[in-house]
Amino acid sequence: MKFIAVLVSSFLIVSLSVGVALADGAAKPTSTGRPASGAYSDLLDVLKAKGVLDQQAYDNLKKNEAASPAPAASTLDLLGVLKEKGVISNKDYKRISQEAAIPAPAPVATASKPAPATVQAAQTSPASAPVPVATARPLNGALTKFEEGLDSVTGNRVRLRIHAMLQAGWLYDDSGISVGSPPTGQISTTADNTFFVRRAKLFFGGRIFKKIGFKISLDGTTNPLLSDAYAYLDYIPHARVTIGQFKTPFSVDQLTSIGAIPTINRSLVTNMIVNPQLRDVGVMLSGAYRMKGRPFGVGYATELVNGNGKNNVDDNNQKDWAGRAWIHPFVKGLTLGGSWYTGDTRAKTGDHNHDHQKWGADFEYAPSMVKGLRTMGEFEWERRYYDNYVATDVFNTSKPGAFGKYAHTFGYYLEAWYRVNGLSGPASFLNGFEPVVRYDFLDENTSGVANDRDRWTFGANYYLNSYVRVMANWEVIHAESGLAKDSLEKIDLKSHNLFTTLLQIKF
Repeated sequence: MKFIAVLVSSFLIVSLSVGVALADGAAKPTSTGRPASGAYSDLLDVLKAKGVLDQQAYDNLKKNEAASPAPAASTLDLLGVLKEKGVISNKDYKRISQEAAIPAPAPVATASKPAPATVQAAQTSPASAPVPVATARPLNGALTKFEEGLDSVTGNRVRLRIHAMLQAGWLYDDSGISVGSPPTGQISTTADNTFFVRRAKLFFGGRIFKKIGFKISLDGTTNPLLSDAYAYLDYIPHARVTIGQFKTPFSVDQLTSIGAIPTINRSLVTNMIVNPQLRDVGVMLSGAYRMKGRPFGVGYATELVNGNGKNNVDDNNQKDWAGRAWIHPFVKGLTLGGSWYTGDTRAKTGDHNHDHQKWGADFEYAPSMVKGLRTMGEFEWERRYYDNYVATDVFNTSKPGAFGKYAHTFGYYLEAWYRVNGLSGPASFLNGFEPVVRYDFLDENTSGVANDRDRWTFGANYYLNSYVRVMANWEVIHAESGLAKDSLEKIDLKSHNLFTTLLQIKF
């Protein structure tokens, strides 16, 4: 109990120090329904830093702000997203809309009846911000009524929101097998193509008395089902305290939702270095500050966790420490970030622990002069102790040889994608089309011989609407000969080509 008291006290002291040191840059609305000049963008940045807006919602709202001919349209988009995420109630949504003199949303478009021009004007493509709850499709509307019923039962003190994501597809592997994860969690040595379901997730989240929030997510494709289970406290400016099971703040690739990345699969280096501790159990402090009216901001996240992965208790007396920091360095659309991790792992043989370190550096850039274009890249390095090789060739049933030492691993990726937008007339159907290209490299053991992998990914996405995305990827993988004999990672042990299609539904 003393340890817990000291830990909590330390976090509160640090939180208060950060809150006093940083100035508050909140935006204030005007009578037009849009915050004062520059403040609307600042408000979006604060909401993103606080975790209210995910990257996709943030990007869409930014695009809508630039494209909208009327200030009220941007505010309506933001209010719709805030209501959908449970930040404001349906009653607050209606009240704020009326007070800001925002006109009621027009009817929703159907397959036989296009939406009025007033609705489409605020959108640059079918992949714009999620449809506000008041104009949502029947399924989302049914969920909204159910959520509002729960709100009324609790007197609006507890606001529950429900979301879901499904990813299903088909793949072809010319190596004569169906590969294991990614993109599926299974492997077949007797079929070179298969249908698969990769994600079937339910998200439950909301707020309690405005300052306390929570999230629970379940994935039907994993065992155990539990993915996220955490609560967060927002009592301190620029400092959120999160307790429970959540994503480790390491690598921009893994922190981006699998439902928001432009490719079907994550990078090779992320799967090797990050995924073993993609989620963990512990406590985290995070926050951000954005300079008002200037393209400058900083953010941070630091955590103390078990270091033994999700749904697991610790296997040693040491705790692992991880963190991430980022900066907007006075260049609009540019973000630079860095991640670090240190801890101990228990060897399967023996009673001693082995230290474990990794770090990464990343960038994201969305140039304002080319609307719809985004680029991203990352370098990651790791030192970890491995007891054994984990796999040989999948057709070889012999047991892999022992490794029993540290491996030094590094890798990187560069990717770019462009979402077509702003087209009208006969070419308007191309809005929402998104080509993507990525190159990534992994050296799983720098002291090993012939054990590198690299991959080119060529893809195309199409957003049918705010909830549905169709994806296709062609991956050209080159694996050196040493991987088929002894490997620390059982993915892509031989050179092959992989074609994958995926349908994603997310609401």
